[in-house]
Amino acid sequence: MQRHRVLIAFGIAWFSALVLSWWVYKTSAAPQKRDSVAVVAATQDLPIGKRIQVSDLKMINLDRKDLPKGAFLRTADVLDRAVAVPVSASEIVLSGKLAAKGSGEGLTALIEPGGRAVSVQVNEISGVSGFIQPGTHVDVLFTRVFSNGDAATTTILQNVKVLAYGRQLDPGAKVDPRDTSRPTVATLLVTQEQAEKLVLAGQRGRIQLVLRNGLDSEIADSGDPIASADLGIEEPRKPQPVVQVRPAPPPPPPVVEEPAIKSEKKVSNGRVVRIYRGDKLTEETIQ
Repeated sequence: MQRHRVLIAFGIAWFSALVLSWWVYKTSAAPQKRDSVAVVAATQDLPIGKRIQVSDLKMINLDRKDLPKGAFLRTADVLDRAVAVPVSASEIVLSGKLAAKGSGEGLTALIEPGGRAVSVQVNEISGVSGFIQPGTHVDVLFTRVFSNGDAATTTILQNVKVLAYGRQLDPGAKVDPRDTSRPTVATLLVTQEQAEKLVLAGQRGRIQLVLRNGLDSEIADSGDPIASADLGIEEPRKPQPVVQVRPAPPPPPPVVEEPAIKSEKKVSNGRVVRIYRGDKLTEETIQ
């Protein structure tokens, strides 16, 4: 009898374990319902300044919990907007990588509201040997040479963003190593007042760009201009003019009046006296 109860209890336990295993298997093997959402992504690489068309976009499914901030759920919200930051193929298009609506395309789309784009002439030295690229930040130094041969340099702009170098807008663009030409123009993003100062500096002296660290946004106080004296070089002295003393001119010779020569002739009413003074002749009538 005791053995019969043990077998019954064992059978019940075995059956319960079998049912529990089947339930766990069915629960884990059953497909889970996903909370997904369709977001806008790029079909190809989108460079800076490109205006997005329908062929540049596609929809991909993404778990709602993985939805990044700034993602678009409709392609209509992305069309005709320009790319401000490069977007790779199959990458989700975010609002922070696009320019505002109606801002145009190309360089125009990169100009922030209230900003101005000004191009300055650069060369191998003033352009930091080509290491200045779009997206980098620079300071602008101004050097002026005076009429006495001395010169002075001062910083007129700080932490200015480079929008383009030559015609290149994309900082990650590959440069053809066979191309030996160097860009000669750098386009800077400035305010209206900074634009006026930059243009005037280009007319009155030389401009030099100084590359900054991308994480350094500190604006230092502008001190006095650096002159030759700060380098231990004395200012050139102007030669003293030589004063020449001219002798006084001799006095003019005295005027000697020629003696008058008189001659007379009789007339009916008296006598006419002719007086000769040099080559001058005067007549006087004496009664």
